[in-house]
Amino acid sequence: MDNIQQRIHSAILNTQEAVPGYFEKTCSQRLAATGCGSILEDGIKTMEDIQRALTSANWVEFHHPDLIPGTTAFKTSDIVGRLGVVSLDGMNDESVVTLDDRKNTGKVSCTIKGTLGPKVDHTVIILGDEGGKEVVFTFHPGDPVRASQVTCEPGMHGQERTVRQAREMGLTTAKIVA
Repeated sequence: MDNIQQRIHSAILNTQEAVPGYFEKTCSQRLAATGCGSILEDGIKTMEDIQRALTSANWVEFHHPDLIPGTTAFKTSDIVGRLGVVSLDGMNDESVVTLDDRKNTGKVSCTIKGTLGPKVDHTVIILGDEGGKEVVFTFHPGDPVRASQVTCEPGMHGQERTVRQAREMGLTTAKIVA
């Protein structure tokens, strides 16, 4: 493993230790069978496939204006997928979205039923600090999108809102689900 691959491998292990279940839930979101938002393709069907792909890919450091300050991102063309995020702007105000906190972060984003977007030729992984250790914040096909999530009250996961209500909450995008 090169230095970046080792760093990603360590971040995965740190995530599994510091935030049990979070990495697994993130992987589940990226699989076609259980996806929520952008998904990985080209034979990636299990969490083990994802972990193997992430730790064996050729990564380069990546800078993007939508990254949260204090995070580090890497990009690879070895892992491809399909985009699965849409803007709430321009959607019918009365369309229904579902509030989502499947990773139990205390923040909700929203999901909407629909068709995945185009295939993209790269994946980005974003690392950051959790309790003094570098962990995986997220990974996904395509470039980062400014996070669209708001702090939630207990029990909001799974509630439905209109697009107008979601925008009023401060949400700007929705992840596509089948």
